[in-house]
Amino acid sequence: MTALARWLTRASVSLALLALTAVPALAAPSIRLTPPPGARFLEGQLFDARVEGQGTGPFSATLSLDGVPVTFSSGAQNTVATDGITLPGWGGFNRRGLSLPTSGRHVLSATLTDATGTASARSEIDVIDIGGRGRIRNVIVMLGDGMGVAHRTAARLVKYGVTAGQPNGYLAMDRFPGTGLVTTHSLNSIVTDSAPGMASYVTGNHSQNGQEGVYPANMTNPFFYPRVEYLSEYLHRRRGTALGIVTTADLEDATPAANAVHTGNRNAGQGIVDQYFDDRELSGLSVLLGGGRRWFLPQGTFGSSRSAANDYPALPADLQTVWGAAAGAVDPGRNLIGDFQSAGFEYLASAADLQGAQSGAARRRLLGLFAYGNMNVALDKIAKRRDPGAHGVVDDYHAPDQPMLDEMTDVALKVLEQNGEGFVLMVEGAHIDKQSHLMDADRVIGETIEFDNAVAVARRFAERHGETLVLVLADHECSGFSLIGALTGGIDNLKGLAADNGVIDPAVQPARQKVVGAYDAAGFPRYAIESDGYPRTFDVDGKVLVGFGASGDRYEGWLGKPLPVIDTLLSSDIKSELAGNGYANQPYLRAEKDFGFFLRGQAVGQDQAVHTATDVPLSAYSRNNAWQEFVGVQTNTDVFFKIAQLVFGPGRGGDRD
Repeated sequence: MTALARWLTRASVSLALLALTAVPALAAPSIRLTPPPGARFLEGQLFDARVEGQGTGPFSATLSLDGVPVTFSSGAQNTVATDGITLPGWGGFNRRGLSLPTSGRHVLSATLTDATGTASARSEIDVIDIGGRGRIRNVIVMLGDGMGVAHRTAARLVKYGVTAGQPNGYLAMDRFPGTGLVTTHSLNSIVTDSAPGMASYVTGNHSQNGQEGVYPANMTNPFFYPRVEYLSEYLHRRRGTALGIVTTADLEDATPAANAVHTGNRNAGQGIVDQYFDDRELSGLSVLLGGGRRWFLPQGTFGSSRSAANDYPALPADLQTVWGAAAGAVDPGRNLIGDFQSAGFEYLASAADLQGAQSGAARRRLLGLFAYGNMNVALDKIAKRRDPGAHGVVDDYHAPDQPMLDEMTDVALKVLEQNGEGFVLMVEGAHIDKQSHLMDADRVIGETIEFDNAVAVARRFAERHGETLVLVLADHECSGFSLIGALTGGIDNLKGLAADNGVIDPAVQPARQKVVGAYDAAGFPRYAIESDGYPRTFDVDGKVLVGFGASGDRYEGWLGKPLPVIDTLLSSDIKSELAGNGYANQPYLRAEKDFGFFLRGQAVGQDQAVHTATDVPLSAYSRNNAWQEFVGVQTNTDVFFKIAQLVFGPGRGGDRD
């Protein structure tokens, strides 16, 4: 080779290398395949499959199941718009309402192609045999939101006390024969919020925090996200069961909604309550009791929170066609109470109304809205019942006559038992969580007692109706609730102590910290219990003292809080009224700021206590041996499959029609 040829060769190589470094190769698009690997479904349970990715359009995609091509129900090939509901810069393709009739391992495979190349994904999913191990017609899920072991222990100590180491009595949930532990993680975190925490029990799938009954997606509206079928929908479709939802929360809240509503935004209140009604024939909804009147009132009415910003527009055509979902519309002026009434629901607005429903003729459908936002806690409801003439917290919340959770549960069961094909009932003690967030120990304990009273109602029903399963669960633990000891020196001494709010030197121990009796000094607290089943007062000598391991900032004075923190789930007009009446909007602004000692929260940057990743207790009851399935450690999604297998157990027959 001549010198010129060698030079030309070297120059060509150098130019080629320069070209490679100066103009990088275009990358293939991202890709996400839904359902994710490890997802599990019942035989015949509906779910949406979706292929999406970020890249440079036009986009095209393929999907196969066990090697067999699957046709998309929406998503135009070789276009930028694809399904028309995917965020800009993304391509999205959907197959709504898939189901698999045979158990075992199945493989979904997908590709997504854009202008830069092709990406692929694979998801192995499992289908669980519904051949069962028992005989269950009715399912009652008692959900103590945020309730850990310590919450239950505190309620037992306050209500019954201890003598010489022996409890003087036990809660109704303590006496269930089956006891287990449940992991509570969500699809994207070890620490769940209530939406995926509840949904896992009734879909068998993990959802992402803030989402319920859907898988995450990059779509223009959270109500368009890919769905997975709820237990209520599955059983209603296949067996004709009814659904009841009872809660002390606002009905748009995460736990009640995660039994019948599909959305990627748990805070989209107007759309959530609209979907209860619009898709009631999918879930078999027959009883809906709780708070949240604000979402059912037309925009502009006192107390209303309806707004075009938190509704859902017309759903995609394939969601309507395949799932049978109602079209939907942005309608802030809607009178949703009127819609329920026109559909045959009796409307209840007070405890007196509920009592009338209990004593009147048999009714098939009920809508009860007993507060504008969350219902008030047991402590404040009981205070009004003990002194009806006094102005109390419930009056300030414009809800002076609210029922107790056990009363709501009793009426719900009387309605649901009329359905011969059985029912699913979810009963939530919501404020165990909400007051734990606010680090209000007395209200937390009162809520746990109220919840346990409802558990007792459910057990009595199950004792009379043999094909009934009752599960006591929690979606997660809240606040690191911990029983650290008991008050020493007496309540009058505590009230007379000088203020500790100026103590900031770690070397100086606040006087209120010195009254915490740990170990031997804790002794055995005693509370006087009234005929209504609640303590005469929580401020007693030897009071149980509670710490919060996942706390926010607060001042601690160990005394009962006269006023609760303003409920965040309220319309702005009522919130303004409460602020004007001396209610604080943050825990650290309560009355203790004037005398209690300051505690910096461990939850950095949080004004409230937070959820924890701790396992939660499970208690199970049935007259037959179905309860045995829930003994031991299990995941939250395991619970779903155990319930379904018990419903489809020997002697229960096949699908209707």
